[in-house]
Amino acid sequence: MALRALREIQGSQVRIENAMSNNRRGSSQFRRNTGSGLRPTTSKVKSAIFSMLGPAGPHGLRVLDIYAGTGALGIEALQRGATNATFIEQNGRRCADIEKALEKYKLSMQASVQKGSALNSVRRLKGEFDLIFADPPYNLVEFESLFELVYNAHLISPKAIAFLEHSKMTDLPDALPGLSLYTHKFYGDTAISVYKSQTTPTQITNLEGK
Repeated sequence: MALRALREIQGSQVRIENAMSNNRRGSSQFRRNTGSGLRPTTSKVKSAIFSMLGPAGPHGLRVLDIYAGTGALGIEALQRGATNATFIEQNGRRCADIEKALEKYKLSMQASVQKGSALNSVRRLKGEFDLIFADPPYNLVEFESLFELVYNAHLISPKAIAFLEHSKMTDLPDALPGLSLYTHKFYGDTAISVYKSQTTPTQITNLEGK
């Protein structure tokens, strides 16, 4: 009887420890998914985006990185020869991290970091951009409102290309203000919708998503 009782106690302890472990994992996962709101572009998707720009890549282009997060897309564009980049990010800590990364790679003179929401920040920008990245949280679907503001602010150059990253469950229109849909690519749960300026045809290398 004593041995049976001991086994029952040990079994209960194991179940409690497992439950606590599962709760900790669940809590951590919740923070990753909803607490920070940060979902960096994967290396596979990032590589595909720059491959679609063709051999010249972003060389000589003016870049706008909206919902910048870590700033990885805009920073890589600068490292690949973009003329300059403007980053829009609402989170102050992430803005500071982007600035530190720009300093680390000696790119600060070619960049500007704007703290604020996307919809408010694009209203304040001046000049045209040739390469636009927009990668909002998947539950924030405001592309049409955003690009109406981008278009009205005259930020879209005649040769502009826009890469919009979103959930594969989100359907985007064939046209946004100033832009026409060129192609969709899918990478697991992620979709990339590629738009180009309606004023001038733009060559984009065709790369099939896996």
